[in-house]
Amino acid sequence: MPAAMVDQIKWIAEKRGETVSDTVRNLINKALAERVYEKNTELLTKVVRQQVEAAIKSYVIFPSLDNTERTVRLVDQVFDRRVSLSRENRDNNLLS
Repeated sequence: MPAAMVDQIKWIAEKRGETVSDTVRNLINKALAERVYEKNTELLTKVVRQQVEAAIKSYVIFPSLDNTERTVRLVDQVFDRRVSLSRENRDNNLLS
């Protein structure tokens, strides 16, 4: 270990009132716990992302968003139907 690191460990040990070996053990345990926390965070992030994506996809009108051409055609068909339902018959307007 570098001399500066040994001096820092000794200073921490004196501050805590511990032996140097106890301080080294505590520092190693903290480092391992932090690494485990980082790994768990990565795993939890993946799981949460998958669950959120699944929830969002379940509320999408057209779940097959990968096929953009098909969804556009379906949207056009739905739009045309709605417009045709709301239009008045032009033939009737000519007669009146």
